[in-house]
Amino acid sequence: TVELQQFFNVPSSFLGIEYDFKVYRVAYYTEDVNADSLTIATALVTIPTNYPCNELGIMVFGHGLCLKDWEVPSNNQSNNAYSIITKGIAANGFIGAAPDYIHMGPFSSPGPQAFIHSRTQATAYVDLMRAVRIYCAENNISLSGQIFLRGYSQGGNATMGAAKMIQEQQAGEFTVTAACAGGGSFDLSGICADSLSSINRTTPERHSLPLVVRSLTSAYEDTLEAWGTGITLQNVLDTIFKSPFKSFLPDLLDRTNTFADISVLDSIPARMLIDSFLLPFQSDQNHFFRRILADNDVYDWTPQMPLVIFHSDVDIENPYENALFTLDRFQQNGAPEVSLFTVNGLSHPAAGQPYVLYALGYMREKRVDCVSLNVKEQKFDITQLSIFPNPAASFVNIKTNKPCNIIILDASLKTIYTEKITTNTSVNVNSFAKGTYLVAAETENGNKTFKLLIVQ
Repeated sequence: TVELQQFFNVPSSFLGIEYDFKVYRVAYYTEDVNADSLTIATALVTIPTNYPCNELGIMVFGHGLCLKDWEVPSNNQSNNAYSIITKGIAANGFIGAAPDYIHMGPFSSPGPQAFIHSRTQATAYVDLMRAVRIYCAENNISLSGQIFLRGYSQGGNATMGAAKMIQEQQAGEFTVTAACAGGGSFDLSGICADSLSSINRTTPERHSLPLVVRSLTSAYEDTLEAWGTGITLQNVLDTIFKSPFKSFLPDLLDRTNTFADISVLDSIPARMLIDSFLLPFQSDQNHFFRRILADNDVYDWTPQMPLVIFHSDVDIENPYENALFTLDRFQQNGAPEVSLFTVNGLSHPAAGQPYVLYALGYMREKRVDCVSLNVKEQKFDITQLSIFPNPAASFVNIKTNKPCNIIILDASLKTIYTEKITTNTSVNVNSFAKGTYLVAAETENGNKTFKLLIVQ
């Protein structure tokens, strides 16, 4: 509880911390980059011990980019955000399952990590759920069959890929109850590739491009050889990166090496690539590396589960346009329940914290069990709250059918307004900056959040 509250720094009721749990570091078999081979992957699993319902749902959480073994969820340190988030899942009454992905974590099989390699990220999700299912069966822990998928950044990409794989290949084994993909790269070969190769894009995540190149070269080495590119895992860094950057990359991208100073890389990552690779990649939509990226695109399918894309409108790492494009494609394909939740003005890392709380709330709403049914039967229905006008410019009226505590948070989750009301209030928002806010109605039965847009 202390870890969670210190990490999020928001009212405790927002975190849904209600249940005790146990924490497990798990090792399990899953597919390697060669689909015919197995590798040992690791994960963190958290299981509630006093949730009142007889059956538990599984929530898989995909973490963002990690360079080193000590950054992954299974490291389970008090300052590890990913392990804290996984514990928060169990404190909310779900089984939390956070894969490290393949070749990450000190107890996993050796090898280069497969960053944004859709198939192995998805199978890491699926095989971890199988491992959890086996453990629960052996320890008399009943499962509800409800599956919730979520993740941010790399985890957003992994969540989308896992949802797609489960729907298309494991529909008889798993049914996804709901998915929420945050800050992910979905159109890798188009919008995201253009962003990666832009000489106008300055980013604090300078290591992302080298990691993409090295990871996918490892996963597609046989393909690159068959195409006659001359690029191998052994020579890729020396072949396409300039000096002095290529001298830093072997240690920087080694998950076990203590060297982690990304400031030695260019803040415009495309400038680290040699022109004979960069220029064709920028101009040729059929470039061999774009073709590899296309094999990992996760936008062109038709989600049959409730699915939310969560994205910041100023995201530099994974462009907002990629989220808009993906939503449009889903809707064109006829997906029945997809939506986009946009936060305004937050950087890619900064949007990660509101994503965590949004995803938790969204999954709680989609869960159906004795707790959710009991909440719906409460005489005070927290959803009976109205906010108008919305969008608002100078004031906003808030009306509720019962007394509650109103809390307004900005996009960074800083509390900027609180008031206890009985039936209604009018809030002057003239001093609020333009953007997206969360309005929470809080009672002894829990809280409900609503999106408020301020336009000036």
